[in-house]
Amino acid sequence: MLRVAVPNKGALSEAAMSMLSEAGYLQRRDRKELRLIDEANGVEFFYLRPKDVAVFVGQGIIDLGLTGRDLFADARVGHGAEEAMGLGFGRASFRLAAPRGIFSSASELRGKRVATTYDGLLSSWLEEQGIEDVDVVHLDGAVESAVSLGVADAIADVVETGNTLKAAGMETFGRPFWSRRPS
Repeated sequence: MLRVAVPNKGALSEAAMSMLSEAGYLQRRDRKELRLIDEANGVEFFYLRPKDVAVFVGQGIIDLGLTGRDLFADARVGHGAEEAMGLGFGRASFRLAAPRGIFSSASELRGKRVATTYDGLLSSWLEEQGIEDVDVVHLDGAVESAVSLGVADAIADVVETGNTLKAAGMETFGRPFWSRRPS
């Protein structure tokens, strides 16, 4: 039986479950259900935290997973998993942000603190860009508050519209690390 991981909550979960349902796969009726066996299609679905999907696929525990490109990249699974295809939903970019007018390029982050939920992705990107001496501060969410709280000078986060950043008095700067657009 094929073991497939699906995000258990959030916008990505809704889109993934809708796509699977339209393709004829049985899907859970109760949000608390974390495992479902679709005997007719030979699939066992596991509803996991979106961040854990790539980890379990990379370790060979799950055969296939649906998750965001950002979460896959951050998981650093190496050769244990690879992106098979874009699914055509989700629209976002991974961006740096800070209070308006403070930074204009990523190179200005030397000697600064940058808060993110995606410390693996950010660290790899900084290394690729040759930007050293940046203190990456790991947070589990709501990174937009990190600067106001005094725990960081800037943030790195997945941005769809930028409205949350603007509401926090922040703006993006530099070029996006990457973007995902529906295909």
